[in-house]
Amino acid sequence: SDFRWNIQMPTIIKGSISILSDAGLGMAMFSLGLFMALQPKIISCGKSVATFAMAVRFLTGPAVIAATSIAVGLRGVLLHVAIVQQAALPQGIVPFVFAKEYNCHPQILSTAVIFGMLVALPITILYYVLLGI
Repeated sequence: SDFRWNIQMPTIIKGSISILSDAGLGMAMFSLGLFMALQPKIISCGKSVATFAMAVRFLTGPAVIAATSIAVGLRGVLLHVAIVQQAALPQGIVPFVFAKEYNCHPQILSTAVIFGMLVALPITILYYVLLGI
């Protein structure tokens, strides 16, 4: 894509940015895996906190997307699809990277990521059935 006044980014800079962005996600996932492997238990933050994190992820998330979708005028099947897509999205890896970097409850984020991925498919199917898509 072109920038304003038809100026293009030099290929060497574009390539360097591409290499950094491609490596970033892989390194983040490696860091998450290493962190989880070093934890003594799978649910390293405790069952009640993990349950709360899953409730926020799978109940509050779709509720917020439903409210904002209704506010912008989505109705019917489009609204239902937006809710199911939000429930199907995996937990972000980048918030874990920031939590670990600043030592702000990385155990909760790592547990949320692993269980979010395990539970996402059944929850998505449940939302799919409940919304009758």
